[in-house]
Amino acid sequence: MSERTLLVGYNLCNKKTQIAVYNRKTREPELIGRTEENPDAMFDTAIEMDNGVRLDGFLPKIRRGEELLVGEEIYSPVRILACYFRKTLSYTRQKYPSETIKQLVVTVPGQSPEFVQVVYEALASLGIERDRAAVISHKQSYLYFALYQKPELWVNDVGLFDYSGNRLMYYQMQVDRRRSPALAGVRERDYSDAIEIAEDDEVRKDTVFENVVLGAIHRQILSALYMTGDGFDGGWADEAFQRLCVGRRLFKGNNLYVSGACFAAREMGETARLSDYILLDEEMIPFHLSLMAYTDAKEQEYFLARAGTPWYQVDVQVDFIPDGDTELIIHAKNIFTKEEREFMIELDPVAGKVDRHCRLTVRVRFANVYTCIITVKDCGFGDLFPTSNRIWEKTIQFDNTAKGGKDADTL
Repeated sequence: MSERTLLVGYNLCNKKTQIAVYNRKTREPELIGRTEENPDAMFDTAIEMDNGVRLDGFLPKIRRGEELLVGEEIYSPVRILACYFRKTLSYTRQKYPSETIKQLVVTVPGQSPEFVQVVYEALASLGIERDRAAVISHKQSYLYFALYQKPELWVNDVGLFDYSGNRLMYYQMQVDRRRSPALAGVRERDYSDAIEIAEDDEVRKDTVFENVVLGAIHRQILSALYMTGDGFDGGWADEAFQRLCVGRRLFKGNNLYVSGACFAAREMGETARLSDYILLDEEMIPFHLSLMAYTDAKEQEYFLARAGTPWYQVDVQVDFIPDGDTELIIHAKNIFTKEEREFMIELDPVAGKVDRHCRLTVRVRFANVYTCIITVKDCGFGDLFPTSNRIWEKTIQFDNTAKGGKDADTL
């Protein structure tokens, strides 16, 4: 039986895909499929189906939730994506025939709850469940990449210019070390309009781009600048890169996101190296949710959701047996303000069974970053104490200044 050891990063984009495996000897991502002719190890995001039909450009349709007609058969988005994952992930088996995936992290340019769900379902159909798979954005991948570099490269802020297609985006990583754990986040700006002005004149484009960079980093102290994207192909910006190196390190390449996803797989699949940091963006919840439970022969805090998790990926279920409790207390801790709050769910006695004679399932999910829905269901306790089908639900509405929360409704 193959051993689960591979830590895999997977960059899934509309036109190209990259795969990297963490090399434990070099402690660096190793690109799958790299050759002299293909130094960035890019695979076309296309697939030849069993009936010989080649599918190109299917990913935007999958993002929209569209079914695809392949020959005379209709394929669901999950089925198409599962086929593509099966084909491309087989390359890791070719290189590592005696090993299988321990942790897989898929990074994508933009996320939506619906698309993320399709990715998870496609991976699950291949036997890769959520316990060893994660989906992160390019911004999150950038954070993992930057924080896994030598400390001197991120002692100050770090900037990334992504020129992909006709979009020029700037992402600046900022780390707040005054907090414990430290917070790492990304500030972004769109400079697509500026670069479009000089699109047909490379000399002018070089000058415009340099001015954009200098404007973006004005009065900012940066340790490093990264440049990525096919928009930099052709060498038109090389002279600007040389001038921008003064006072900081500058790196150019197209492997940043897949490498970041690979580092994320290393972080999630083995001992965490960034345990002193919380990575945040606008889609991640800024608080911990927990309850106190008696487990492993002692009472301890059980986390239902942790800060730094995208809100649409929080869907946790846990079973517990109440010991005479008539209320469930959820603890919330804001990582910005350190403020702690308690939210109570009244558990009306279910036919006198709340004292170790019922099993309750607690489910935690989010409607958005600041709206948490907690559901408690009576699941009974064997044949002697059947379920009453009673359900309690509470919505906690946190304010968007991240200073706490309030009860929105109880059903």
